[in-house]
Parts: sequence; C-alpha cells; structure tokens
Amino acid sequence: MSSRFFLWRNRKVHYTRSGLGDPLLLVHNLYPGASSDEFEYNIPELSKHFTVYAIDLLGFGESDAPWMKYTAGLYVTLLRDFIAEEIGGRTSVMVSGMSCAYVSEVAVWRPELIDKIVFVCPRSDPCGFESPRWIAPLQRFLMATPMGSGFYNTIACEYELASFLQHCFFNHRHVTREKVKKLHENAMLRGSMYPYASLLTGFLDSNIFKSLPHVEAPIFLLWGRQAKPTPVEHSVRLTSIARQCVLHVIEKAGSWVHNEQSAHVNRMVEYFLTDNLPAESGVG
Repeated sequence: MSSRFFLWRNRKVHYTRSGLGDPLLLVHNLYPGASSDEFEYNIPELSKHFTVYAIDLLGFGESDAPWMKYTAGLYVTLLRDFIAEEIGGRTSVMVSGMSCAYVSEVAVWRPELIDKIVFVCPRSDPCGFESPRWIAPLQRFLMATPMGSGFYNTIACEYELASFLQHCFFNHRHVTREKVKKLHENAMLRGSMYPYASLLTGFLDSNIFKSLPHVEAPIFLLWGRQAKPTPVEHSVRLTSIARQCVLHVIEKAGSWVHNEQSAHVNRMVEYFLTDNLPAESGVG
C-alpha cells in the first residue's frame, strides 16, 4: 500500500493506493478524527480484487486542513476531480455516512465517472444546529476560532471519542484502546477543528433524497441492524426512491458495519462489484 498526495487547489489531499484490478474508491464519514482508517479492515481484503484508493477528505487525516469554510459542494467537487484526474476515469465507490450524499451528487452530475456504488448506513438527517440559516456563518466563525477550541477539545477528547465509537458499534469489544487513540490523534491534528465547525453549523449537510432518484449507477445499500443514529428503518425511503438498489442488512452490527463485520462486508462488496451478488442477499 502506497501513501500519496493529490494536489487540489494548491492543497494536498492524502490517499493510499493498493492492489490491482478495477478501481474502487473508499470515502469515509465525517466526525472528529475521521480518516480513511475507518476502512482499515476493508482495504487489505478488497485490494486482492481491486485497485483500492482510500482518500482522506480535505481537513481530515493526513490531508491539509486550512482555515476555510468547508461545504458539501466542496467535497462533491473534490471527489469529482479526484476521480477524473487522479484515478483517471470510471470507478466504483464505497462510502459511508454523510459522504454518501456527496457521492450521490457526483453520480448525478458526472455519471460517466461512477460505475457502481456501495452505501454504508447513509446519513439522511441534518447534522447542523437547529437555528436560523442566517446565523450559521457567525456560528461557524466562532467555532473555528480559539474561542471555540475549548469546546472542540472537549468533543475530541479520548473519553468522548470512546463514547462516540460505542454508539457506532453493536459489540463494544470492538472499541479498543488503539482505535480510540488513533481517532484522538487524528482529531488533534492541526486544523482538524475547522471542518468540524462547518459540520456542526450545517455547511456540510446535503440532502441525499434530492439526488438519489437521479442516480443511474447500481447501488448496494449496506446497513447494520442495530445502527445508530441512522436506524435501519431509514433504508425504506432510500430503497423506494433509488432506481437500482439492493439492500443488505447485517445482524449484530452498528453503523460501522464495514469495520465491525468486515469479513462479511468485504465478501458482499466483492460479489456486488463483480456481478456475483446472491439472489437472497436481502438480510445477512
């Protein structure tokens, strides 16, 4: 696995590349300390069958984190340009949480870039404060200054990150000391609070229900039976409006089903991307 950087708008966007075969892009969810480490148990296995690109979105992981307003549109454009310029053409994508909406928009506006999509517990409800939109810029500014750093440091402490991970897993034994420590290290990287400020103030929210009905690419929807904060019941509306969508629910798994039940997920993703998905794949 090689570590590389994609120069985008004079900023360095980190990613790893491994394996041989058709391209597969992995895109992580958004939360304090987020990075492509989220796919630590998926990359080795999927690399046996595909050329896997695991990206750290701008502001996360080893990518640059400049002081700026991070928006959903920014990430849509970044992903579009990364696929077109760095991967160099049509690719499949495996994406989790809030980032599912960004990939959905790329698939609508540049359908020639997207082959197949694996959505992992897409986030469909807003993450921003419930406040008037006119006040959001002020909230983001305050959050992204030293005045807001104390709040962020509290949210990104190891205790709070451990609580966050316990919320993501059905079996809390998967929330190891090493996993919490790595998340904390990422959350403490210089500039990491800036995208979080945009996350809390709603600038990173994107309505997947608007773009999903127009996505032409086949979609494989993976969900943990015990997922929080987006329960499996949220899948009903998504499957009803998607053009081509297969839902696969995995028992005894939370929203990080791709980490918690990685062997099962890797196998099903391989089947889907190679057109060998079993007919009875509705529930794992």
